Amino acid sequence: MPVGRESFSTSAPMLALTLALVPACTCTCGDDSATRSPSEGQPEAEERVLNVGNPARGLDAQPDYDGQARSLRKDVLPRLPDPLPDAATACAQMLEAVAEHYARTEGDTAPQLEVLKATRAHEQEACTTETSAAAASCVALLAREEAGEFPWLLDQCSRAFPRSGS
Repeated sequence: MPVGRESFSTSAPMLALTLALVPACTCTCGDDSATRSPSEGQPEAEERVLNVGNPARGLDAQPDYDGQARSLRKDVLPRLPDPLPDAATACAQMLEAVAEHYARTEGDTAPQLEVLKATRAHEQEACTTETSAAAASCVALLAREEAGEFPWLLDQCSRAFPRSGS
């Protein structure tokens, strides 16, 4: 039977009636607890706080990583070596501090430590060409304080102490 204007107009009141009745329905689960949404005035209607590792907050509620890096800079700058070592030395110190951090926190057989050992020469070269001496010294300092994981520390320290000319 073709669906035309007539059948729509007769089913519209039924649809409206069905939609009006749906909120009134409740389900009693095995423990006799109703699953109806709490109504205004009930304590359950208060906003619940969810503790999840990566909550969906939307595009406009992303962390301010640059702001965090500015705060980090204020905290770390007075504690950096003066004068700073050259980039190669700072990078070697950074990689050593990160290796010590993983050995201390994860054990001598940590996968991160194994990867770092296997890629040490490449990491040293990349650090020397891409990372400022201040950023590498920042990572070394914070890794020794167990302030975070290597990738996060490198990101934040590189934002706080960018390489000149980049």
